[in-house]
Amino acid sequence: MNYFSPGVRIVERENSPEETTFLLLLSRVNPETAILKQSQSLIPAPINWDAFISLCNKHGTTAIVYKNLLKLSAVPQHIIDKFEKVYYNQLRQNILMVSELDRLIDGLTSEGIEVISLKGATASEAIFGDIGLYPSGDLDILVRVEDIDRTRRVLESIGYTLNDKGFDEYREFFLRELYHINLSNGRFTIEPHWNLFMRYFTTPPEFWWEESIEVSSGGKQYRFLSPEKNILYTSFRLFSKGFAHLRFLFMIAEVVRHYQDSVNWEKLFGYAQEFRFENTLRVTLRLCHELLGAPVPDQYREIKSLRAKVICRRAEKMLFVEDYINPFNKALFAFLRDDVTGGAGVLLRRLFPSMGEVVSRYRLQEGSFKAKIYYVFNPLFLFLRKHQE
Repeated sequence: MNYFSPGVRIVERENSPEETTFLLLLSRVNPETAILKQSQSLIPAPINWDAFISLCNKHGTTAIVYKNLLKLSAVPQHIIDKFEKVYYNQLRQNILMVSELDRLIDGLTSEGIEVISLKGATASEAIFGDIGLYPSGDLDILVRVEDIDRTRRVLESIGYTLNDKGFDEYREFFLRELYHINLSNGRFTIEPHWNLFMRYFTTPPEFWWEESIEVSSGGKQYRFLSPEKNILYTSFRLFSKGFAHLRFLFMIAEVVRHYQDSVNWEKLFGYAQEFRFENTLRVTLRLCHELLGAPVPDQYREIKSLRAKVICRRAEKMLFVEDYINPFNKALFAFLRDDVTGGAGVLLRRLFPSMGEVVSRYRLQEGSFKAKIYYVFNPLFLFLRKHQE
């Protein structure tokens, strides 16, 4: 392996090495002086700024790149202006989302429902120190599985509508495998989760609540996952997205950086081993260290399994995927499970699922003729799909 600098390895992609390396160098909070110097050295290079902006937007790291470009000299002002516009638009959106999240949490807690805030704008402020640095799509919260019906009723009482077709009919499937529901009010979408690993790995719902912490963000107190479980959750999110796009890896790298003095690595890997997640975690942490300089101790980014080493190379390529995730890769990543038989079992369940999963996966009307057709032809449709789930 050839290393461009400590923590930044050259990645052979269709984009020029300068643009890709520039993206990796600047997609981190508070980069070290050496990283900024290296970034500055690339400014005279023939960087295609329009292509670079497009690359940052695709990966969702435009805001953090903007903050770091301000620390460099000789960046064209019109380029700074374009990055600034994205940052402030994202900042405004995140402020609105935090305000809505606070309203929802207040409504839920007033009914005695405990809530853990997940990722998004609150994590951006608490972990990155800037509410505008991480793009937020949905509002994500964790509630206890026994509170999911009350949570739904509270949200519906304040204007939200359930989007998940078949939840009532196929409730057992949702509770056992999907682990969240989706509601919207025309402006915001919220996903209450009752578990954070789904389909590929299994954890008891109460696991995520153990050792949760109180975090201050924007003058309010929120309940967050413990450092170890935050790393597990964000690593699973990257895995579930097929290792596509840098922003998911960026989140993990910054969570590791933020908690580097408090994370209990032995405990973290004890959890990973218990849930057959160790290979996935090692691949993720290795990529965090090599591409984004995350401070991961040597012994915890070492990949021991030959199978995981092969899949790691594919995962790295997927981080820079241009348009869609090939279904073959989704199937391949199932075998990052520590047990091969478990990976095969997951794949079989994906090919031959329950009717509840078919209704949920393809957003079909429960009991319809179309749902029955999709159930029969699911294996074919699954491998023809060109979008992320």
